[in-house]
Amino acid sequence: MSNPMQKNKASDSDVLKSDSKNALDLVFNDEGSLPPARIGIRALAFLLDIVLVSAVAAIIIWKIVLPQTHPGTYHEFILWGERLTNWVSSSERSEIALPKPNHNLSIALNFANELHLLTFWLYFSLSEALFAVTLGKKACRLRTVSTITLSPPPFVTGVIRGGFKTAVFFFIPPLGFIATLSALLFNKRRQMGHDLLSRTIVIDEKMLTRVDINYV
Repeated sequence: MSNPMQKNKASDSDVLKSDSKNALDLVFNDEGSLPPARIGIRALAFLLDIVLVSAVAAIIIWKIVLPQTHPGTYHEFILWGERLTNWVSSSERSEIALPKPNHNLSIALNFANELHLLTFWLYFSLSEALFAVTLGKKACRLRTVSTITLSPPPFVTGVIRGGFKTAVFFFIPPLGFIATLSALLFNKRRQMGHDLLSRTIVIDEKMLTRVDINYV
């Protein structure tokens, strides 16, 4: 004969297992203690970061680095731009080859592109690792949280997350962008691909305030 106490223990064990599976879903939802940010506000924060970092990177690269490492690059770039403009406005452009940058300018542009990507990676990695927010997220009142500790992610996790984010949006577009967005279809916590890979989630502090008020 089966023991009623054993049945109760088995039932309790099943409940705990079920609860452990759904624990994060209970925490990370609009009514939970850590509401996840919606894709619209995250896109706005990312756009703000892109504008800011692009502007700063352009100044550093074109005004400081390239004049030291590749003198004359800016002048060659302007001349190439003028040739492109003339080609576009020409009625015979179908018969004329598209103007290409010369060898020196091509090397300088590749170097500038590498510096641009490095700037983005350092910005996202150090921002996430040291502060759990970027300036764009700060402006939109968003914050990155570890799904393991429910607190700001460790330094290494922040660096890895910044690397994933940079790779997804800049090294393998548009496939990386589509892949990281498609992750939203398979989880209830609004985690994107780089969130899942780094075991993090972005929460909305504005919603957090509303939840706290409702609980009070």
